[in-house]
Amino acid sequence: MLTKDSFMKKFIEISEENLKAIKNGKYVEGSLHYDKEAGKIIFKSWNRKSPKNPKNRVICYHENGWLKESENKLKFFSSVSKRVGAVCACKVMDDNLQYVTEILFDKIENGEMDKNNIKLY
Repeated sequence: MLTKDSFMKKFIEISEENLKAIKNGKYVEGSLHYDKEAGKIIFKSWNRKSPKNPKNRVICYHENGWLKESENKLKFFSSVSKRVGAVCACKVMDDNLQYVTEILFDKIENGEMDKNNIKLY
């Protein structure tokens, strides 16, 4: 036997932005909940956007890598082939680090970098 509830229309409140995405054939993930005050079912979409991290700023390049600056860190990268052997690889990486260190000291002396805060921008 059919009851009155089986023919009752139910309304779901959804934002225009989500409705456009659904009409374009996209999936919209979220949650449904019943709002007692409004007497409606409300759809709230999940915000899946990844956080925007600022790009690292290149301070200098060396023969096998680079030195970059992020908001809180100095990042040094050096890549050496294993074929040269462990001793030679250590020497090349040490030379690269020494070169980068000299560049940093030059920037401090020229006033391009604060020696206490180490911020270029």
